[in-house]
Amino acid sequence: MKLHRATRSDWSEIAPLQRNIWQRTAASTRGVITPGNIVSLIGVILVVRGLYALSHGQLIGGTAALLIGRLADILDGLAAELTKTKSPLGEGVDATVDKILIVAALYVLIDKQLLPLVVGLVMAVHAAYAIGVSSVARKLRVHLHPSRAGKLGALFEWTCVGFYLLSDILKHLQHRISLAHAAAVICFVAFVVAAFISSLNYTRTAYYKRTMHS
Repeated sequence: MKLHRATRSDWSEIAPLQRNIWQRTAASTRGVITPGNIVSLIGVILVVRGLYALSHGQLIGGTAALLIGRLADILDGLAAELTKTKSPLGEGVDATVDKILIVAALYVLIDKQLLPLVVGLVMAVHAAYAIGVSSVARKLRVHLHPSRAGKLGALFEWTCVGFYLLSDILKHLQHRISLAHAAAVICFVAFVVAAFISSLNYTRTAYYKRTMHS
């Protein structure tokens, strides 16, 4: 799992004539057009399509589009790593997309009762806290890099959502008992643990920098 961390762009340390085609494109567009950002954009489109389908009762198609779109959270960092085009902008895009999509997904899933209310509220509280910490960190000019616990938390979170949606699909197919529901609960517990660790780490980092500025 690539963390998509970058304190400076990969291509900034390479002479222009020695850059690969992706690095030259990234440099000429100030880091806007990169494989990682393209993958992120495709992921956003698929997730939005999936949420639209779910909001209109299309469980199978909506679930498929949603989960395929969220694979971008893994693939964008991998694409950036393979093409040597990691940058602070790409890292920021990755983090921002993650926050926006989970908020949008929770709104639709809770509204359509596709996710248990308690599960949705816990995820919503975590998302709100993460956004709050990020906002405070920006005001303090502290750059919070993605952590492995944070990435694992996001992975468990979306996997949990996927299993709950699969459980909903099986219910519609008249399967009374589904292993998908048990798997969703396990992923939710794993998400809570990883989210707590990542939130604690981010809070410590922001607080440490705040005391350094005091």
